[in-house]
Amino acid sequence: MNLNKKALLSGLLCYVMWGSLPAFWNLLSGVNPLLILCCRIVFSFVFTAALLAVTGRMGALKATFKDKAVIRSLIPASVLITINWGLYIWAINSGHILDASLGYYMNPLMVFLFGILVFREKSTKLHFTAVALAFTGVLISVIAYGSFPFISVGLSLSFAAYGVFKKKAGSDPVAGIAVESMLITPLALIFALVFIPDSLTSVSMAETLLLICGGALTAAPLVLFARAVNDIPFIIVGFFQYLSPTITMIYGLIRGETLSAPQIVSYVFIGLGLVVFSIALVRKDNLGKAAPTSR
Repeated sequence: MNLNKKALLSGLLCYVMWGSLPAFWNLLSGVNPLLILCCRIVFSFVFTAALLAVTGRMGALKATFKDKAVIRSLIPASVLITINWGLYIWAINSGHILDASLGYYMNPLMVFLFGILVFREKSTKLHFTAVALAFTGVLISVIAYGSFPFISVGLSLSFAAYGVFKKKAGSDPVAGIAVESMLITPLALIFALVFIPDSLTSVSMAETLLLICGGALTAAPLVLFARAVNDIPFIIVGFFQYLSPTITMIYGLIRGETLSAPQIVSYVFIGLGLVVFSIALVRKDNLGKAAPTSR
């Protein structure tokens, strides 16, 4: 089976957007992070619902609701993505930024594992060599910090599991995001009104507009992600996920942050893993033939 070029492009664009989002969220540094989380959920639903309405595809939303098998996958998917966002915000606010960054570098390893165990995708020796190199890079960071990375594991595990349920759902990308965001929108609204009402009244007009735009910027890469996981091997999706933390790392360096020696070494190993994986992809026995998707 040949690799779907449109799905590959969707996956690449998805992670480029995710990696660039920190530059946008910095504009909302004065807003309560929990309010940002609630607004991401609510306005993601508003954006995707509006997109379906404008394109005359509300029927896809209804069809998604009627498909019990799809809903059974989207319900846990909505819970997992909320946990992932919430844990990330808590980590940033609690001074665990490095743990959060490490989590997104660990994520492809989790995805690779799920691809093998859940979807029975095949891999070559080069693929396992690439993963071993990347794992070595992550292990170096773990040893350097001197403690088990519970936050990192939680972030990587929650998003990898989210990807599994999204792939199992196989739903329309936009309708799927609309449904899963709609499922948690009532909870987000209740939480904002009951627990952080002061935050709602303290945001400026400019911040309100940014929060609304944040919904679109949250939903758009998720739609692209759903398009990607539906049509390309899950293992490839896993390695695409190195793009996001790499772009974020570059952004941090531009803003004046510095890397420690262990971090530099770990990034070198991860980079070597990506090179090996790229070599495997351009060979005749690339994953497009060796690892068909399970749909």
